[in-house]
Amino acid sequence: RKKISIVQSQPGPQTVKEEAGQGIKKKVNKEINREIRKPETDNKKDDTKKNIMDISFGDMPPTEKLRPMGHAKTDLAVKWIMKKPDGLYIQSRYGVLRLSPVGSAIIRVTFAKGQQIREGINSHIAVNRTDRAWMYKESGRGIELVTDELCLQVDKSSGSISYLTRDKKLLLAEKRSESRRIEEGRDGKNKTWLYLEWSKEEKVYGFAKDKGGLSLRGSARYISHGGNSGELPFLLSYKGYGILVAADGPTLSCDVPAYGSYLYTEDEFQMDYYFIAGKQQTTILNAYAYLRGEL
Repeated sequence: RKKISIVQSQPGPQTVKEEAGQGIKKKVNKEINREIRKPETDNKKDDTKKNIMDISFGDMPPTEKLRPMGHAKTDLAVKWIMKKPDGLYIQSRYGVLRLSPVGSAIIRVTFAKGQQIREGINSHIAVNRTDRAWMYKESGRGIELVTDELCLQVDKSSGSISYLTRDKKLLLAEKRSESRRIEEGRDGKNKTWLYLEWSKEEKVYGFAKDKGGLSLRGSARYISHGGNSGELPFLLSYKGYGILVAADGPTLSCDVPAYGSYLYTEDEFQMDYYFIAGKQQTTILNAYAYLRGEL
C-alpha cells in the first residue's frame, strides 16, 4: 500500500503533500475523465416529489428548482472586519462571512444571514482547526487574506471573493454583485446560492468515488449523494482547485445561461464550504481525503 502523508507545521498540518506516485495519478485521471451519462428525460413530473433520499448524484433538477426566488436586494458591502482565533470575520448588512484557513491551501468559507455563525463542523468533516500561519491586510477597495499558497481578495463594495494563488494567479471569482444569498422557502427550509464566474473554457466536474467525474458546464445537475451515503458534494476544476460543500441536504450545480452559474443547497442554516487549491488533481483529492478523515 502506497503511503500518503500530511506535511506538519505548528500547530498542525498546513499543506497536504502527495507521495502517491504516478499509479494513483493515472487512476484519478481515469476516474475524472469518465463522465456519467444519463438519459435525457423529462423529470418535471417526478422530480418535484423527490426528497433527499430519492435524489442521486448526477440527477437533473426540475426547471422550477432553477428559477430564482424573488427577493429584496442583498447588501453585501463590507461594514467592518475582525480577526479572531477561528478566522477573519467580515460583516455586511445582509450577513456575516468568515474565512478560516485550515491549511496553507485549504480555506473554509462560512456565511450566515444576520450576525451569528453557527459553531461546529459538518458530521462528515474530520478536521476542525484553524491554521495560525496567515495574515490579512485592508486597503481602500478591498481586503486580502494571505497564506503560504493562497490569496483571497474580498471586494469591499460587493463582498465578493476572488480566489488566487499566492503569486496572484486567478483560480476562481464569485459574481461581482449579490454573490451569495440565503432565503427561506415556502416549505420553511433555508436555500442558499453561491454565484460564480467560471472562465469560458474552464472544465469543472462533480466527483463521486464510485461513479467518477460528471461534467458540470452547460447544465444543471445534483452533486449531492442522497440519503445516508456519508459522502459530501465535491467539485473539481482543471484550473487547480476544488470545492467541498459541507452540506447534507440536496445540493446542485447550475451553469445554464438563463439562470446563471451557481452552487445551491437546501435545508442548511448557513453556507459552508472548503476551497482547496493544488497544482495536481491528486493533491486536491488528497486534501479532500484529509478533510474527510480518510488519510
